[in-house]
Amino acid sequence: MKIDNYCCATDDDLYVYLPLRFYELTLKHRLLDQLGGFSHLLLDALTLLPEQGIGWVLEVTGLYPQQLQPILNRLNGLGLMNGGQLSQRGERLTVWKHLLHGQTRYVWLDGHHKSHSFCGDASLDVMELHEDDPFVIRRWNRGNSKPRSWSCQDWNEDCERQRNRILRYPDEYLGAVFETFRDCFIDTGFSVQEWELNVRYVSDKSELCALEVQLEPADLLSGSTHEFRIASPVLCLDTRYRLPDGAPVELRELQPEDQRRAVSFGRDAPNTELLLEIPASPWIWPEVNEPIRRQAVNLLFQNVAISAPQAEALFNRDHNLAERWQNLGFGWSAVEARLQEVEGVHRIKGNT
Repeated sequence: MKIDNYCCATDDDLYVYLPLRFYELTLKHRLLDQLGGFSHLLLDALTLLPEQGIGWVLEVTGLYPQQLQPILNRLNGLGLMNGGQLSQRGERLTVWKHLLHGQTRYVWLDGHHKSHSFCGDASLDVMELHEDDPFVIRRWNRGNSKPRSWSCQDWNEDCERQRNRILRYPDEYLGAVFETFRDCFIDTGFSVQEWELNVRYVSDKSELCALEVQLEPADLLSGSTHEFRIASPVLCLDTRYRLPDGAPVELRELQPEDQRRAVSFGRDAPNTELLLEIPASPWIWPEVNEPIRRQAVNLLFQNVAISAPQAEALFNRDHNLAERWQNLGFGWSAVEARLQEVEGVHRIKGNT
């Protein structure tokens, strides 16, 4: 059978949707959280007035020196003071106290807790998601069962998993949403043991939210072995020739070769050897409306008329118009590449 392929491109761009949840992150330094108000006051006073800080605190609080001495002893014992002034560690903790300790930020995360691909800051533009929407990527789903809307239903468990996820790569996640984070740890690095991270699910946001990601035509590859599969429509016009009853047998030498003319609606011509009668995926792309379909049918029959062999008039011929499907697909790497173009998304360079 001779095969001719054509393409009738549509303007139907391909988007996929990544379910996300919105979380509140609060970061506290364990030692600063344990220190009392007078200790915090001393740290601030000694930062602003290194020589007069202790006297200033006595004057402002009305304490006697002997009342303040236990607090000074504790700060000295913790290595935050030395010789009546802040130590290097004390200076560092005071900076953290003002720039990071006790502060709250917000982050968008997906439900694949073991993945470290991306997060979104509060500026990320998301959309409401419906249960039956197509092209929704839930990477936590395994097998062919109906995917759950989220990887775990218990909010507390989810927050704990997200917390552990963040603390595996704190510089990446916390640096993305706390604008002062990296300034605080240029010289020392972030020590997970010194800090407490609280993660709270912000439930006043719609529970079903998603990030819309546009794929490029080059991201789609033919075949059925890809991580995410798409069924793409193809219109086929098969023309078969046969010798009329009673016609001279010698005419068989002139019989034209049967032919298939196929039109796809994506960006490339189809591989007609792999077409299916039934779509192998519930994700159908592109959606072909009736005007576009009529245009494709006209294209097929016009090519029949243009390319008809001279001997065709001598033979009976049957035309069969049918809808077929080709397998297309893409991998997570294609989605990751397009995520880098989305405003508010931060790439996490941890191991996936």
